[in-house]
Amino acid sequence: MKILGAGLAKTGTSSLGAALKLLGYSVHDHSTHLVQNLENYLALIYEGADSSLLKEMHQDADAIIDTPACFLFRDFFKEFPDMKVILTVRDNPEKWFKSVITHRVYNQKTEWWNSDRFYRPLLLKLSTTFYKLHKIYELVYRGTCLLLGDNKLASSAAGSVNPFGVSPRIAKNHYENHNAAVKALVPAENLLVFNVKEGWGPLCQFLGQPVPDCPFPRENESLKNGVVPHVDQMNKTDLIISARNEVLAKSFICLIAVTGGALAALPYIKRVL
Repeated sequence: MKILGAGLAKTGTSSLGAALKLLGYSVHDHSTHLVQNLENYLALIYEGADSSLLKEMHQDADAIIDTPACFLFRDFFKEFPDMKVILTVRDNPEKWFKSVITHRVYNQKTEWWNSDRFYRPLLLKLSTTFYKLHKIYELVYRGTCLLLGDNKLASSAAGSVNPFGVSPRIAKNHYENHNAAVKALVPAENLLVFNVKEGWGPLCQFLGQPVPDCPFPRENESLKNGVVPHVDQMNKTDLIISARNEVLAKSFICLIAVTGGALAALPYIKRVL
């Protein structure tokens, strides 16, 4: 493992991942983390697994980006002290926060399994996979101080609270604190603070790579067309399809059980009536 993208979600991580792939690096991104290493990340985050597990998880990757890996930057630094760290940032905390909320609205419409719709508690009961994904996304949202479902805590913070129960002030403070912590940990010669608007120049210079003869990818702009490719790709993965089938199968079993119970009780009901 050579490179860690330590920037929070919605700082251009998808664009960075696409750029690194164009430069010839193998990249593990958000979808890869969940599809290939869901159990391992749960063990690291919630069960206190040793950070050496990261070497096993990412032995075939040159670069690691996005959540939940970015929250474990200290663990990565412990296991890969010579790695290059790219801290993606936005122009300011306000732009980052606006992007987070915009993306969350998109998720509500497109990720039926990861929305706050009325049936979500049922999904978590019917599918162990969805429950495990929920544990990761709970970290992601709380890790960016979105505090979904915790309006009391969000409301106690100064600043207005939007419909998602998000405190802008807490979220922006977390963004700044995260970036400051990365800068304090990583030696300057191994750290690039990078805004994807800067394009190929700073990135290629930092990595010692020639500048490609193509525009720098801007994946985040895809939301302007109403589509976020990596979200749609995640919905089509075997992980999500398997979890959906798990829900359907258990729902069918429950339906049969309820129907059978009702039919069995019908003669007794008739007697009573």
